[in-house]
Amino acid sequence: MTKTSPEIHTSRSVALRLAPPLASTGLSMMGAGLLAALLPLRYSAAGLSSATIGLLGSAEGLGFLVGCLHAHRIIASVGSERAYATFAGLKSVAILGLFFAGGVPAIAVLRFLIGLNAAGLSVVVESWLNALSPNEQRGRILTVYVLVYGLCFGLGEILGRDLNASGPQLLLIAGILTTLGLVPMAAIEVRAPARTHRVNLQIAKALRTSPVSVLACLLNGLVLTAFTTAGPLFGQRLGLDQARIVLLMASFSMGSLLLQWPIGYLSDRIDRLYALIGLGAAILGVAGLLIGVSGRTPFVVLVVMLAVFGGLGESLYAVGVAHANDRAPSSDYVALSSTLLFVWALGAAIGPTTGTIAIERSRPSAFFGYVFGLTALFTAFALWRLVRRRAGPVEEVREEFLTYPQTSPEIYSWIPYHRGGSDAAETPPGGAGAAPPDSPP
Repeated sequence: MTKTSPEIHTSRSVALRLAPPLASTGLSMMGAGLLAALLPLRYSAAGLSSATIGLLGSAEGLGFLVGCLHAHRIIASVGSERAYATFAGLKSVAILGLFFAGGVPAIAVLRFLIGLNAAGLSVVVESWLNALSPNEQRGRILTVYVLVYGLCFGLGEILGRDLNASGPQLLLIAGILTTLGLVPMAAIEVRAPARTHRVNLQIAKALRTSPVSVLACLLNGLVLTAFTTAGPLFGQRLGLDQARIVLLMASFSMGSLLLQWPIGYLSDRIDRLYALIGLGAAILGVAGLLIGVSGRTPFVVLVVMLAVFGGLGESLYAVGVAHANDRAPSSDYVALSSTLLFVWALGAAIGPTTGTIAIERSRPSAFFGYVFGLTALFTAFALWRLVRRRAGPVEEVREEFLTYPQTSPEIYSWIPYHRGGSDAAETPPGGAGAAPPDSPP
């Protein structure tokens, strides 16, 4: 009689426990991707200016920022299950309410609610994953979560290929997908997760630890989130039809997801400040090429360039977080990473407005002039910090590269496992994980 390995039973048990929150995340992200691809086209067809469309995107980014800061209060008062149902229900209502919104202020309020409740959903899902994940498997589970999150977002974008952006189907499908996300969560193992973490913002400390990392995360928010709103308008101004615009946005999303791992692998083997400078220089090169595109540029060339642009730009965040944590004691990891997420979210609330203004005031590819200018400032600053380094070798504890979705601060409560388990988060400042007081940026 053949015996089944206990490890197989354990793996199957973990997979079954984690399937519901992952399925819920996938359904929710499909709805989010559909909205991201088509809402800018919907509002453009309704006669709104690019700057106004950008302001609406900023309203959603601001809602996300507020949700990250305050969702834990709702969860603490009613519990994870009720909080998830509340966030999903309100997000669905806000999506469907866009059909009835009669003016820009009403749309902005609804977009704010969409962002706020999206952050709340992420906090709940990630607290469940944290509670259900065996410590030794968290790295793999985080990778699966990132893949589900990113691939389903891209799939949602592709779903919009043949939909009428001005019709009700877009909002109905996105609302249905968000509501369906409640169903898998009803099958989750009834076990209250650990209490969600309150965000402890330490911006001044983050700047002292690694100003380059702070600027990398801010630049990612200002540029990548801006393109999520400005990208469909960019394609429209180039004369592309909706099907090609959707494919263009999906290629950007897939590049943002998949290129992070090879870039992160490289950053584990070189000085991460060099990696950030290299990313800045590479983005400058791609942005410079994209400034010159027009309606005559072959579509496949646009697809490849935007996939590379997305991958390089998205990697700024993950490499920036890893670089900052290389410079900090492990006891500061969660607070520092949460602060960097806040900085990213601040950029995400500003970027859609500034990026779309660039498109409105000039030709479509002016957006990449905006990208080029911001990235040039970042790269110059990173080079300046490199020059200021003291001569001689630098001792540091290197963080293993992990890629994260920009979802909620709860994701960072997982990560200290690779410095010796979850107890690593309790390492006192100045302990084994501490960086030298004169460590470089």
